[in-house]
Amino acid sequence: MALPKIKHPTYAVTIPSTKKEVNIRPFTVQEEKLLLMARASGKPEDIVSTIKQIIQNCITESIDVERLATFDIEYIFLKLRAKSVGETVELEHKEDDEEVPTKFKINLDDIEVKYNSAHSNKFFVQGDIGISMRYPTLQEVTLLEGREDKEKAIFEVLFKCIDKIFDNETVYSDFDEKELNEFVNNLPMDALVKIKDFFDTMPTVEHT
Repeated sequence: MALPKIKHPTYAVTIPSTKKEVNIRPFTVQEEKLLLMARASGKPEDIVSTIKQIIQNCITESIDVERLATFDIEYIFLKLRAKSVGETVELEHKEDDEEVPTKFKINLDDIEVKYNSAHSNKFFVQGDIGISMRYPTLQEVTLLEGREDKEKAIFEVLFKCIDKIFDNETVYSDFDEKELNEFVNNLPMDALVKIKDFFDTMPTVEHT
């Protein structure tokens, strides 16, 4: 005789970067096992891979998790944790001159994505020539941690996030790495400042 099927509730969550509403279900024992194995491994790449796998498992719609921005991943994972284990977590903080850490509780549902009003993903770099940026993925950000040439790696991520180039007549999206490198190497310095501003002001998941 077949065992009964377990039914799980679903909850609506809005993906911050796209404003698209999706439904999530809570963790199951299967996802908890994945988390425990990733924690036991201690490897950042295993933890990142597991978090993405769990989000993919728990979103009921067809979503390419690999293309989600870092703050999308953080936000959705927090919402999954809240619906699966509970909204409240107990943390502790210890100042350098304190012997005993201070314990406090946070409601995960109070944590939201913070938006900067000065942020823009499109800007002009010279005359009518402009750039449209995309947000870095969790995989791209994680790759920076293992690189010794971190400065070079940061620039690589910066420029990989150039999504489209446009002028008054055309939007260019089908360019190869060689063409992009040539374009980037000829950018004026103030364009680099604008690209850095895009990353400095992009949405973040934070709570005070």
